Amino acid sequence: MKRVQTYAQKTFLAMDNRYKSVKKVFPNSIESISETTGFYVGTKEVPLISTSFIHSLKEKGYNHHTIDKASHSGRAIDLDLINPLTGKYMTGSSSGTALNVFLGINDLGIGTDGGGSVLAPAMSLNLYSLIHPELGQRDDHTKEVKKSTDGIAFSPSIGLISKQLSHIEKIISEEFDLTPTINSSELRIGVDSVALDRFDESIYLVKPLEMTGKYTKTRKELIDELNNYLTDFDVIISKEGPIDLNGFGDTVFGHFSKETTTMQEAANKGFIKVVNMIQAVGITVPATGLGEGYLLITKAENHKIALLLEIANYLSSEPDELIERYFGDLSKYFEQGI
Repeated sequence: MKRVQTYAQKTFLAMDNRYKSVKKVFPNSIESISETTGFYVGTKEVPLISTSFIHSLKEKGYNHHTIDKASHSGRAIDLDLINPLTGKYMTGSSSGTALNVFLGINDLGIGTDGGGSVLAPAMSLNLYSLIHPELGQRDDHTKEVKKSTDGIAFSPSIGLISKQLSHIEKIISEEFDLTPTINSSELRIGVDSVALDRFDESIYLVKPLEMTGKYTKTRKELIDELNNYLTDFDVIISKEGPIDLNGFGDTVFGHFSKETTTMQEAANKGFIKVVNMIQAVGITVPATGLGEGYLLITKAENHKIALLLEIANYLSSEPDELIERYFGDLSKYFEQGI
């Protein structure tokens, strides 16, 4: 009874929509929730996420609960939504999808990522996320080509966002054969030198990389650098953020002048902006700092993804108790009614 009540409160909060992050609610999703089974999933308001993929998620126990607001025209920040942790504009473009996971409305969010549009919103809210260039592709899926605000052609990937890595692991492991062909001890791992202290070298063989300048380099420079890294290493790990805390990480804003470019660079988005552009797999793992996280990157070779998830679990830390207490108790939203 308690679990069903909690999911009813999730629907109440979605319908209340006080953060303006929900476009549509499907209240009948509660019919698929029991005391032991069923979860809620929200999807970004874009046609790229196919109906057949949503149906496949329902077969896995994830019931379509909301359609989530996205930033206008795929912009990297959303002027309509506020990040409840920073009080600043929410990172885009899968802004509402990430926000609805953070608020507890949904267990899993499905967004799309062109130049960081899943990974960056997730990191800004200290959430887990994953993008894969083949995720969600069905017979009715058409690979579209777009152009970024800085003129780079790309095809968006579908991505997953969650508070719990286990939800992402479940979906990705059922979508792909992740049987590893090498052991984790054989992985060639290049690690941002600022994150080196997170690794016990008796468990993982890591090589430090000086990723200086990743926040000031152009996307083209970052693409070239990341491609070079992935030639030499199986996995690249970059610590990034705080996302959009000290700056305004948006090309539309940043292109005007040297001053606005400097403010854009202060948003601390590095390789997170180009993982999808090289059609790689990326995972974000929350760090303890606000809007900070570890970005794990590998080529879209499924036999490496299980090991990538293993590293993600290794880097995981306990949820922030204060944040969980402040935002996680859904009953607090309804003490004064709706």
